[in-house]
Amino acid sequence: MMTANDNQTASMSDENNAPKGIAKALEVNRIGTLESKLARESEARAIAEAASKSKSELLATVSHEVRTPLGAIISMADLLLGTRLDAQQRQYADTLQQSGRALLAVLNDVLDYSKLDAGRFDLEVVPFDFIELMDSVEAELVARANAKGLAAQVDLAEDFPRQLCGDPVRIRQVLNNLVDNALKFTEQGSVHIRAGYGCDGDEFILRFEVCDTGIGLTDEQISKLFEPYAQADSSVAVQYGGTGLGLSIARRLANLMGGDLGCESAPDSGSMFWFTIRVRDANASAPQSAPPQPGLPPDPPPVMGPLNGHVLIVEDNDVNQMLIAAYLDQFGLTHDTAVNGQEAIRMVQERHYDVVLMDIMMPVMDGLEATKQIRALDGPLASLPIIALTANAMKGDRETYLASGLDGYVSKPLSAADLFTALSEYFPINAQANTAGQ
Repeated sequence: MMTANDNQTASMSDENNAPKGIAKALEVNRIGTLESKLARESEARAIAEAASKSKSELLATVSHEVRTPLGAIISMADLLLGTRLDAQQRQYADTLQQSGRALLAVLNDVLDYSKLDAGRFDLEVVPFDFIELMDSVEAELVARANAKGLAAQVDLAEDFPRQLCGDPVRIRQVLNNLVDNALKFTEQGSVHIRAGYGCDGDEFILRFEVCDTGIGLTDEQISKLFEPYAQADSSVAVQYGGTGLGLSIARRLANLMGGDLGCESAPDSGSMFWFTIRVRDANASAPQSAPPQPGLPPDPPPVMGPLNGHVLIVEDNDVNQMLIAAYLDQFGLTHDTAVNGQEAIRMVQERHYDVVLMDIMMPVMDGLEATKQIRALDGPLASLPIIALTANAMKGDRETYLASGLDGYVSKPLSAADLFTALSEYFPINAQANTAGQ
């Protein structure tokens, strides 16, 4: 039988235990909530990573499927222009080639923007000759400006550092974009490029200005310029064309190179587009044994041919087979054709080939697997030169192909100069002995 004192003691004990029980329950509930939140975040991250992978795979597929026929159109037009044509036929072939290159430029813009947007865009920082780069830019600018009846010039600051370390391809891409716009929107007057530099520690800060006497822009139009897929206004898109991606890509490339890009303009008073980048002194950044590379584009290729040898074309596309065969005929090379990797493995064991031109994406067996199996063959076949021919243009493709045992890489759309350069490493020019069929 409980006394009054016992009841009082029990009541006090319950009061002391109640808060502890509630706190424990709250802690368990909080931990459960956190675990649930972490699980949801992990699932969302996995979904995002899968979506990013799918997007990259889609871009690679689109790149291949569009570049392959587009490359054939451009290259066939190039072959056609090398034949005897009357004036009207040459005009048609020129138009076909120019239209194909314009479409390829649009495709490249879309792919570049997609890679930048996905954070999958890497700069290729190498030593280069800045003066040679700008001489090349000036030569192209003057030729294009003269064709429109415009004046043009390039001015560099005094004592401009010559040997620099940066990405000359992307520097030229940004400059070309600004020059393209200046020429497009200027009907009379001039287009002028200025370049200056400053120092910040062990880096140079380069500033470029592209000035024109064109139609100019309002403040409202300037505010929209760097938005992807945007034009200054709808009338610009109708009259001048374009995807609206160029300036967005150019600004993001400038950002990647440690700078920025902007515009100063007024209606009917022309425009001045500027951008800045950071580069290093090549003499301080690179070993003396690695001399700076010249500016781009490179010097014209050597006279193409004749070469002597026998080549295996591994390509499933009929048009590309015909195109590559036509180029090899021009180079003086004999050739056979396989339509997939499995057939190529059989043919290299049945007949001598000096080089294999290997497409990557093919039915039955792709080029990478075929290369792997050829490398596993006995004797000299294991070291047979194999050059990749592919329309894939995504980040890391080149490195993947070379790591897979391929000796070289030529990107589609193919050009005679690129293919000749890749092949000439393995064939003597004007050699007397023909190795075909040995």
